[in-house]
Amino acid sequence: MLKKIDKYILRETIVPLLVTLGISALLLLLEKMLSLFDFVINQGGPIDIVWRMLGNLMPQYLTLVLPLSMFLGVLLAVRKLALNSELDALLATGFSLNRLVQPTLYIALFLLVVNVIVVGFVQPYSRYTYQELVFDIRSGALGASIKAGEFNDLGDGLTLRIEESRESGRELIDIFAQKESDDGRIQSISAKKGNFFISPDKRFMILRLHNGTLIDLDMVQGRPNIVLFELHDLPLDVPNFAQFRDRGEEAKEMTITELWNARNSDDPAVIATIHSRTARALSILIVPFLAIPLGLVAKRSGRALGITVGVVILLVYHKILEFGLNFSSMGDVSSWLVIWLPTLLFMLLTARLYYIGAYKVGGMPLRRIEIIYDVTVSALKSMITRLKAVS
Repeated sequence: MLKKIDKYILRETIVPLLVTLGISALLLLLEKMLSLFDFVINQGGPIDIVWRMLGNLMPQYLTLVLPLSMFLGVLLAVRKLALNSELDALLATGFSLNRLVQPTLYIALFLLVVNVIVVGFVQPYSRYTYQELVFDIRSGALGASIKAGEFNDLGDGLTLRIEESRESGRELIDIFAQKESDDGRIQSISAKKGNFFISPDKRFMILRLHNGTLIDLDMVQGRPNIVLFELHDLPLDVPNFAQFRDRGEEAKEMTITELWNARNSDDPAVIATIHSRTARALSILIVPFLAIPLGLVAKRSGRALGITVGVVILLVYHKILEFGLNFSSMGDVSSWLVIWLPTLLFMLLTARLYYIGAYKVGGMPLRRIEIIYDVTVSALKSMITRLKAVS
């Protein structure tokens, strides 16, 4: 049964955890959104595809965001307890750091389950869908071949230009089209708006134009025919777009059950992906033991050095696992060396920091770093003061 102190610690942890989760995910998506907008616009694709691409990228970012949010949530909760002297009161009553870590492990276990579901089942499908959207935009299957403000060669002597595209290319505004036949006949068409749709037999793509003018020039006659129309259908050959590959050709796109069934294959990427996902999942259980000692802070200094050190450790560990997965997927290096060795070092570093915080007198794991920081800052200030005095 949860006691009041456990509920209090959980409440103090969950609030910054959720805030950090939202802010981190938002910042990562905003950074990626700019490059996606640039990519889609340059390819001439519909803008609303960006939101679908960002939605499929979210599970990819959760592998970093979940442990980072867990770390900051626990650290900020412990830091608040330390600065408000609540931690001193708890320790004076016999409440140790070992007891303090227990409620945070409940959150870690919950995030472990979430991480297994996301990474093991959701992420493979979202990664494949994202790559499929990129392929479709580049191939023109999403209307990317029709670029607004440019002359588009659609083949068979047809050139098309539109000023504006709305509703993912379904509605075109201010259209100009010109079709040249082999016999020298030229048709120039201008219309206020139009839209694409497929003919019932799926043999043609119809460009239906509204409220325009058709100029039909036959070089033999030498005199153009001008027709005003309210509705005109211009048939186009349906493009034969290339098909995207099937899901599962890459190990990163396989679910955890598919990876386990293929574990006896000769593909080193399958084994490497199993090791990487297992290491990332178990790492969440280590995060509370890293956050608690780094959250211990002297009330007089109040420095946030632990936040910086912890975030750097997690980011470096995340990148090392990424590089380890890439190297071991090629089969040149063992997964035990490039994935589990960094994980072991991460665990040993965390254990050392936690031991200092829980069992050393005045347990401040970053005390020496703070001393070096103070000496460095003091020396720089003294140097700047002397330089100003000389000048």
